Amino acid sequence: LPQIILVGKTGTGKSATGNSILCQPVFESRLGSQPVTKTCQAETGTWNGRNLLVVDTPSIFEAEAQTQGMCTDIADCYLLSAPGPHVLLLVTQLGRFTAQDTVAVRRVKEVFGAGAMKHVVVLFTHKEDLNGESLDDYITHTDNQSLKSLVQECGRRYCGFNNRATGEEQELAELMAVVGRLDRENEGAFHSNDLFFEAQRLQREGGGAHGEERRRYLAKVRAQLEEQRRDLRDSTSNWACGALLKVRRWMLSNIGITAVLIICILIFLGIPRKPFGSQQGIEQRNNYH
Repeated sequence: LPQIILVGKTGTGKSATGNSILCQPVFESRLGSQPVTKTCQAETGTWNGRNLLVVDTPSIFEAEAQTQGMCTDIADCYLLSAPGPHVLLLVTQLGRFTAQDTVAVRRVKEVFGAGAMKHVVVLFTHKEDLNGESLDDYITHTDNQSLKSLVQECGRRYCGFNNRATGEEQELAELMAVVGRLDRENEGAFHSNDLFFEAQRLQREGGGAHGEERRRYLAKVRAQLEEQRRDLRDSTSNWACGALLKVRRWMLSNIGITAVLIICILIFLGIPRKPFGSQQGIEQRNNYH
């Protein structure tokens, strides 16, 4: 049973995308400034004879989602999708990839931990806004560096969707082709971690966490979220240190070029500059009168 979790910032069309994938209106979806999805919801459907499970998510990928309720929503997401998702479908609107989307990508890593990006597929809604241009060309020529970095980080797995199109079958086939490629790349493995293992155990023992068990599970969720957040900060810091170390090594291994660059910089900084409106300039202007 392939399992798909819909992730991304609020308002990008996650619920509508889930309805398109399952070919039925099981997730509440409507236009508006306020989020419609309040809790995690899992629904099933079929595609070419294969059963699918799709999990819709509320506002757990926002910058301001660091609340007690957020931990509850994340715990529900884990419980509904245990033993783990095959696909994290990152939904974003074409031409609207903003700083909030970048935050959502970081939150995906914080919520699901190391290795989550190996299971991410980027889905662009409002594909009709391409106006005949191919999605590949749009990605190639966009000047949005954050979007380009995301596409590279997730192995260039992406596709476009027009949730209002009449030919949804073809668009769904394109999405499932990308999902199939991801499944082959991961050899059928799903994304998992300690929270998914614990969620699966709770399901086997009673269909979910309740009472004291739920309180213990929520405590584990909070602890692991903090650990994953810390690991992400450390990895970012280590990357920056590694980049500086590479620059230093290059400078040491190319000492001649480095020396020339330093001399050029010193010469440039040492050139005296006459401010605009200097005495000489004033005298020259006065000579014209």
